[in-house]
Amino acid sequence: MSDSFTFEIRRLAMGLRRAAFMFAPTSVDEAPGVTIRRAIGGDRMAILDPFLLLDHPTVAAGSEVAGFPRHPHRGIETLSYVFSGEVGHKDSLGNQGTVGEGGSQWMTAGNGIFHEEMLIPGPNGAEFLQLWFSLPQSLKRVAPRYVGANPDSVPEVAIKGGAIRVVAGSFEGAEGPFKGIAVNPTVLDIRLDGNASLTLPTIAGEAAFVYVIHGSLSVGEKSAISPQLVVLSDGDSVQFDAGSDGARALFVSAKPLNEPILQYRSLVMNTVEDIEESVKMIESGSFASA
Repeated sequence: MSDSFTFEIRRLAMGLRRAAFMFAPTSVDEAPGVTIRRAIGGDRMAILDPFLLLDHPTVAAGSEVAGFPRHPHRGIETLSYVFSGEVGHKDSLGNQGTVGEGGSQWMTAGNGIFHEEMLIPGPNGAEFLQLWFSLPQSLKRVAPRYVGANPDSVPEVAIKGGAIRVVAGSFEGAEGPFKGIAVNPTVLDIRLDGNASLTLPTIAGEAAFVYVIHGSLSVGEKSAISPQLVVLSDGDSVQFDAGSDGARALFVSAKPLNEPILQYRSLVMNTVEDIEESVKMIESGSFASA
C-alpha cells in the first residue's frame, strides 16, 4: 500500500479541518509610530490555548525607528518573523541583534526578562508578525534565553504552485531553525500562486489557525481576504485554495496545554499568587536580576 494511499484513507477517516470561524484583526494603539493589527490577544479572541497573542505590527517607509521600549515578560515564549525592514532586539541578558527580511527570533521569558523590540524601516517600511506561546506550568520559571535566526537558516520547500518556509517545526523533512520551544509549534509561511491549492497534513488534536497576510485564501466554502484570521476545526489535514490574486498566509498549530492561564499585561502565569509574586519582583528590583 503506497504512503499517499494510506494518507488518503486516514484523511477520509478523520476529516479535513474546516474554517470554524474567521475575523479581521483589530487595531491597537500601544506603540507611537507603529500600526498594530491584533488577531489573538484582543477583544475578539483573548486566548487560543496555547497561543496568547498574534500581532501584526508595521511602520511606513520613511518613518523613524519605532517600536516597543524596554518592558518585562514572564511565563511565555515569543516568536517574531520579519516580512520587510528589520527588527532590532535588546534584553536584560545582554543579547542584542537585528533580524532582517525572512529572518526570525525566539525568546523564552521564563522566570523573567526585560526586552525591547524596534522596527527599522527599509524601502518598503517594516513589517513582522509576533506570536506569544504560554509556557507549561512546569517551565514558567526556567532561565530566560534568546536566539536570532537569519533568513538563510529558515528553510524553504518548493510545492506545486508555491513555496513554504518552515519558521518552526517541520514540513516534508525540512526543520525550522529553533530547537526547544516548549509547545513544539508548527509555524509555516505559505505562499501560493493564483488559483493554486495545497492539502497540508496536520496533527489531530492540535489547535490550529491560519492568518492571511496578503491576497485571498479559501478553506472549504469560506474565503478569507487579508488581513483575516481563520480558526480551524480539528482534523488531520487542511486544504487551502488561493484566489486569483494568490495568497500569503501563516499556518500555526500546537497542542493545547489545558492549564489555567492568568495574564496581567505581559506577565502570564497560572495563579493570582504567581502574578502577585511577579509584580512584587518588579517593584523590588529583583525581577530579571542575575
